[in-house]
Amino acid sequence: MLKFYCYNFTQEKSTAQIIDDINLICDRTKHLEREEDIMFFAFVPALSLEAVCAAIPERKLVKISSQSFCLTPVSNELTPEKLKEIGADMAITGLADRRYALGETDEMICDRLETILNMGFKSMLCVGENREMAENHTAPEVIARQIKTGYKKIPYEAHYRIGTIYRPLWEFDGSRSADEKYTLSMLESIKTAVREALPGFPIEMPLFYGGMLSAEKLAEYFDKGIIDGVFWDSKNISAADFAGLINKIG
Repeated sequence: MLKFYCYNFTQEKSTAQIIDDINLICDRTKHLEREEDIMFFAFVPALSLEAVCAAIPERKLVKISSQSFCLTPVSNELTPEKLKEIGADMAITGLADRRYALGETDEMICDRLETILNMGFKSMLCVGENREMAENHTAPEVIARQIKTGYKKIPYEAHYRIGTIYRPLWEFDGSRSADEKYTLSMLESIKTAVREALPGFPIEMPLFYGGMLSAEKLAEYFDKGIIDGVFWDSKNISAADFAGLINKIG
């Protein structure tokens, strides 16, 4: 079973640190076959992306993604045309800080996803709930709406270049973690929402989990087909430990 591993670099990391960390993860997992055993994605802040792409031209062991982009040029953002120019492999949409801090709407995210896929990039739609949504039981409804709107304009021919990332945002404030019953229920509701949003897609879309689970539990979820990949931040796990996680799970 092909497993997807996504490492998301926070703004605190310098460009040099990001390059070193990507090379470390690649080096320590190079014995695993890409596109057969694993695929490794590095998600890089816009300000570091061009330098990272230039420093790592060989992409057999890693695909390099932008964390964000804009359809029209603005300060500190990259357009899809610029992403293509500098050699990025993909870009994601819908990260929590942009949804909940910057106020990006589902419709805006939909337009960006359509554009980036039509240009031939890989992409992922990031969905998730905050603590209030988890506590008042509106999370499944909110995320289903994020998925329905976000995937409304996906070109059919892009079905093999897209995936869904689920991040229970409230787990990261340190107060408590989701119990397994909640997690499994949310993952299943997301799969159902994706199927309903894309009834004509010929393959099951990969689902990436961005919550806090042990390596043992992640391995179990992989083996049971509950998830297809993981998405972890550099602030929650070091590059060395992330490489160890990949090797432990396989």
